[in-house]
Amino acid sequence: MLADERTLDALDFASVRARVVTATRTHRGRARAEELTPSTDFSLVRLEQARTEAIRACVVAHDLHVLPAIETTEITRGAVLGRTLAPSELRGVGDALAAAAAAFNALREAMTEVLAPLVAGYTPLRDLQRSLIDAIDERGTVLDRASPALARIRKSMQQAQSDARDRVAAIVRGERYAKAIQDAVVTIREGRFVVPVKAEFSGEFPGIVHDTSSSGQTLFIEPLAALEANNRLRTLRLEEEREVQRVLETLSRGIGAHADAVERNVEMLAAIDLLVAKANVARAMDAIAPELTDEAVVHIERGRHPLIAQSVVPQTIPLDGGTQLLVISGPNMGGKTVALKMVGLFVAMTYAGMQIPAAIGTRIGHFTYVVADIGDEQSIVGNASTFSAHLQRMREMLERAGARTLVLVDEIGGGTEPGAGAALAIAMLEHLLAVGAHGVVTTHATELKLFASGMPGVTNASVRFDPQTFRPTYHLDLGAPGQSLAFPLAQALGIAAPIVARAQALLDSRERDYESALAELSLRAAELQTQRDTAAHERRTAEREREALALDRAAFDAERTTFADRAEERLTQSLRDFTSELQRRAEAAQAARPRVTAAQSALLAKTAQEMRKALGITEAQGPGDGSGALAPNDRVRVRSLRQDATVIDDYGETVLVAIGHMKTVVKRSDVERTRSGSQGSTKRRSPEAMRRGADAKMEAAARTIGELDVRGKRYVEAEPVVDRWIDEAILAGNSPLRLIHGKGTGMLGRGLQEFLRSHPGVKSVRYGNEDEGSGGVTIIELR
Repeated sequence: MLADERTLDALDFASVRARVVTATRTHRGRARAEELTPSTDFSLVRLEQARTEAIRACVVAHDLHVLPAIETTEITRGAVLGRTLAPSELRGVGDALAAAAAAFNALREAMTEVLAPLVAGYTPLRDLQRSLIDAIDERGTVLDRASPALARIRKSMQQAQSDARDRVAAIVRGERYAKAIQDAVVTIREGRFVVPVKAEFSGEFPGIVHDTSSSGQTLFIEPLAALEANNRLRTLRLEEEREVQRVLETLSRGIGAHADAVERNVEMLAAIDLLVAKANVARAMDAIAPELTDEAVVHIERGRHPLIAQSVVPQTIPLDGGTQLLVISGPNMGGKTVALKMVGLFVAMTYAGMQIPAAIGTRIGHFTYVVADIGDEQSIVGNASTFSAHLQRMREMLERAGARTLVLVDEIGGGTEPGAGAALAIAMLEHLLAVGAHGVVTTHATELKLFASGMPGVTNASVRFDPQTFRPTYHLDLGAPGQSLAFPLAQALGIAAPIVARAQALLDSRERDYESALAELSLRAAELQTQRDTAAHERRTAEREREALALDRAAFDAERTTFADRAEERLTQSLRDFTSELQRRAEAAQAARPRVTAAQSALLAKTAQEMRKALGITEAQGPGDGSGALAPNDRVRVRSLRQDATVIDDYGETVLVAIGHMKTVVKRSDVERTRSGSQGSTKRRSPEAMRRGADAKMEAAARTIGELDVRGKRYVEAEPVVDRWIDEAILAGNSPLRLIHGKGTGMLGRGLQEFLRSHPGVKSVRYGNEDEGSGGVTIIELR
């Protein structure tokens, strides 16, 4: 064993284990939790810690929980031996199988390497589970659907019962026997419908007596007229009993045939139940998985004792590096024993596969023996202790102590003459140092404080008290021994001042000097620790604020980007609506093509640029530029309008471009080349340039295809592509056309259809038929 029962009791391990027991949901899981003890196999400790962490992640991410389940061992054993199981037992097995299946399916979604062995033995028993749950309800009642024969019998029983009741009720309501009937009610005796008849009229009422009242004044008689109906009902009830028995026997044989698989599934469920209970207890304690190391060390970072209900002061306790033994001193009620117990309890919890309430950076090493000796005044279980018992316990520790031993002793060397006790304690600590053991001890002895100050591998620690009120702060200060504070505490607790003064006078002068120096040292150490704690708190606060500001900035940038995208899309749509309105008015005036003047184009570009600047939208610069001559049919990007266009003519400082069916003049500096075509070199178009422009149009027409796929694009990206495609199709004379936009939310298809209906070159628009692509395709007829 890693630790004996006395040590575990002294550390209050059972109280922590009880929390795990309470958190379990299955009978077998609860039994496992009640037997939970620290393991001696460090590889198993690593495995259980990894499993607890993996299950905790599943609990958080997938809301993993375990359904209740009964213990099935005796039930399956009886089924194997041929016993017919009770309905409640059968239903319990069905519920256990359902709980195991639910746990298996939940883990399968988040399976890890450490959890896989847990479910390796699981066998799906869907048919058996379904037959049990379908046949028997939660109250243990065999349901009609348990078998077709049972359903038929019970339906016949309902009819027979109704007939028998009606026959008896008719007799009760009739005038013939009204004087003989005691109460005009129909009742049941021995499963048969009877009539309550007055005793004096029993000879006048034909029937069979089944019962009498306690007074003997009333006889319960089955009328002869209802005898046949009652007999039929009785026969059906016997058939029901036989069919129910047959169903129970069949289900019991099914469990017996699969007994091994049932037990493996329930065993898997119990293992998962225990791990989920550990994970839930860890979450409740805000615990972490400690770092495990092969060294025999303990380093607790801001640990909190799990059994202290009130606000806990975190403690950092190092038993690593240069500290092999930690000697904690200071007055009573300051938290020395709590700190000592926390070290041992954290090791025990870790070795039991439980997480511990501490901060990241906590390390638990490889120990083979943990032993504690805690005085009766501090023992939660209340064991009596004498100096001889203390010595016997210390002998056990010293005999078994080794390099992987953790020793925890409260008030070492206490219970006898102080000088002799301190000397004995120092000798024991020297032996523990020699064998390489680690440990924590508490003391009031000055000799031990001096020993710890001058011995390598031993570190003093003290519990801090408020120097003004002498109340404990429950902080642990490393590196300095603690005061006993006997005299200040005596005064604070009401001991008369003259008595305290006399006690101080009786104290040896060297002791007074030592206590005075120690008091000053403790005061300065407390002040420094307070300053360090304040600085650390301020540093953590600043770090949290910095992280919060970073998150706020990221959220702001994301919101700004989203707003810019939406603003750009709305601006582009507004410009498109504007040009469409110009086109509509031009067509209304019977103009062949809408024509925008250079001044209008410049004003439109300037307005768009100012709107973008006001909205904080930066114009993306493409890789192309407007340098060099532009030839007809060159593809360019108009930056101010954020539209692709086709060059019609190059005027030098300005360029005539076509954006869909709209022509406009833009500044040469406002365009960038996106696709090279033929290039001219003069302001005026020569006949050769005109011929090349016509050839380019013919080439574009030849390249035109009757189908275009714009799936995955936004409307603002797809619309100019579709516009260019329609222009090329008109040149090529291709019609009808097939536009593939996909279904999705439908917004892209609806937007493109609205655009196409307003296009002057489009005759009609419709969604495709089933063989054409249905709602994910638009069929276009050109004029």
